[in-house]
Amino acid sequence: MTGSNDGLRTRRQLLASLGAVSGVAVAGCSALPWEDDETASSLVFSPSEAETVLEDDEPTIEWPVPIRPDESALEAGLERVDALVAAVPDPLESEDVPNGVVRESIVESHDEATTTRDEAADATGAAQYHALHDSRNARESARTAATAWLTVDADRESLVVELRDERDTVDEAVTDRLETIEYRGSDADEGLCRAALYYARLEDDCTGAQRSLERWSVSATDDVLEIGESAGSLEAATATTAVWEHLEERWREDEGDADLGSIFEDALERSVETTDEVGFPDHQEGWLEEIGLGDLDDQFLEFALYRARQPVDRAQDGMEAALRDGNLATGLYHALEFEVAYRGFEILRDRIADGDVRDPSIEDVRAERQDALAATQQVREADFEGGAITEPSLGAYILAETLQSLEWNDESVRRVVGRDPETNVLLSSQYRDYLRYRSHLEALPDAIEAFRGRLLA
Repeated sequence: MTGSNDGLRTRRQLLASLGAVSGVAVAGCSALPWEDDETASSLVFSPSEAETVLEDDEPTIEWPVPIRPDESALEAGLERVDALVAAVPDPLESEDVPNGVVRESIVESHDEATTTRDEAADATGAAQYHALHDSRNARESARTAATAWLTVDADRESLVVELRDERDTVDEAVTDRLETIEYRGSDADEGLCRAALYYARLEDDCTGAQRSLERWSVSATDDVLEIGESAGSLEAATATTAVWEHLEERWREDEGDADLGSIFEDALERSVETTDEVGFPDHQEGWLEEIGLGDLDDQFLEFALYRARQPVDRAQDGMEAALRDGNLATGLYHALEFEVAYRGFEILRDRIADGDVRDPSIEDVRAERQDALAATQQVREADFEGGAITEPSLGAYILAETLQSLEWNDESVRRVVGRDPETNVLLSSQYRDYLRYRSHLEALPDAIEAFRGRLLA
């Protein structure tokens, strides 16, 4: 679930995601036994042609809300942002921080905090869940700016000692939050689906904070910006514990007190058994023969299949690791992720076997995006055991994640189109991603049915 965000996205998160879109493909190519020679593909178009790919509406992303917070919790988080932001002079002048790079970085963090804070403050109703979640980003940026500014004239030795003590305190709090999880709630069908989402988000946030703290370090020899970022990471982890402490109180008040642990564990164990029965082939020589495409002689399509199999492998590994570590809701998320990715892989494999994706034109690229949006509507109109996709569930969350990836792929198209109106552009990686996201969206209804059949048994 990492890499995806509930609700508002900061500019930094978007840029990171766009970097991943292009960087992953390059990294994948370097590790493969073939070269992805994109220049040899026919997916070269004029900017005006490529721009037509995005003629249809943007995907509508609806992040599910497992529990609504009290307004007081959001207000407390925003008050913390205000206090940190107030510590930084505005505007920050050259006489305050002579180094232009440092000054600009502090201002950037300050402005990110202010922007995210203002967006969160405008949230109403169910959107306050996302706003509370995103207030962690505002707190991180605000603390980064404030600490960097204060470090300019601070006793760094003393500051580092304080930060290390703070790290130990927040690490203990995060660990305690993870180790004391009790899967409780309503054991009605809709309640189970909601609880799986709630606890998966809790585990994902807290394990993310834990990993950040494990990598954390600070030294008196670090520069101003490095110390600011170190403090920001601590603030984000502290904010995470505060957010989930409040949400846990609200959950216990509203969602019932049935013990769901054994239900989650049984569903996860059955999901692991199912993946073993599927026998998805390892990525090794001859794997194309195992899936019935041994005569495939097209590097572009072979790489498309390789990219399509990556989320299958990732989901299977994540499921097994979560079961081993006792993160049951995380395991259920990966179980549904596997169902979607595996079924999507089969859809793409069959289309390739039928010759449906060879020598694509710009109309074909546009059609993949259109068909992905059409599949989205079919998911939203489907009836599912345990509640519609509009109800909070892991299915609703994975739908939102997939649409966010589709949106980021759209942004990648816009970037290449906008580089030079006189230079042709290559859309091979974008086309591969549209193929994959369409297949996942088409697979989602059957995947949800299979997953809920185990969870609600």
